[in-house]
Amino acid sequence: MGSQMESHCIDDDILTVIWTAEQVIQRVCELASQINKDFSSPGSSSPVVVGVATGAFLFLADLVRNIKLPVTVDFVRVESYGSGTVSNGAPKISCDVKLDVFGKHVILVEDIVDTGNTISHLISYLESKGATSVSVCTLLDKPSRRKVHFKLLGDGKFYSGFECPDSFVVGYGLDFNERYRNLGYIGVLKPEIYE
Repeated sequence: MGSQMESHCIDDDILTVIWTAEQVIQRVCELASQINKDFSSPGSSSPVVVGVATGAFLFLADLVRNIKLPVTVDFVRVESYGSGTVSNGAPKISCDVKLDVFGKHVILVEDIVDTGNTISHLISYLESKGATSVSVCTLLDKPSRRKVHFKLLGDGKFYSGFECPDSFVVGYGLDFNERYRNLGYIGVLKPEIYE
């Protein structure tokens, strides 16, 4: 066999692990349990779960596997980062939801809420499409970076997995230049990787 190039281990690019894979999955199950409780009252209609692509795909998959209600699932793609590490503050919907949300309760599933620009934009957008209520379920919340204090629609609720420190984190769907999404845990990326 010929010599093989040594492959790079992405774990080596992580400065520190903030939440282990086990902690992440446990918290996702707790969030799903709260959603089950909040949306299972008699007469309430099943929610439409809308993942914000691409960062929320792992979180959304694990979340809906633990929701015991007859939900429907869709994705919306919003671009606000480009290839940088800081939101450019001008979110733009580049791929719309396909499901009709008119008269429905929508749960927006996001990987991280920091400035609030994207979520605020999406809530307004879903309201314009006739959603009855919009809840937000985010894996990470970074209130220290909030610029827009968004208002949930109708009787929408805010579900937050973890409060995130003001560090650049990757893993479990969160990326830098489309890399590191496949890490099972969430960690701080070494500054030399993105500076």
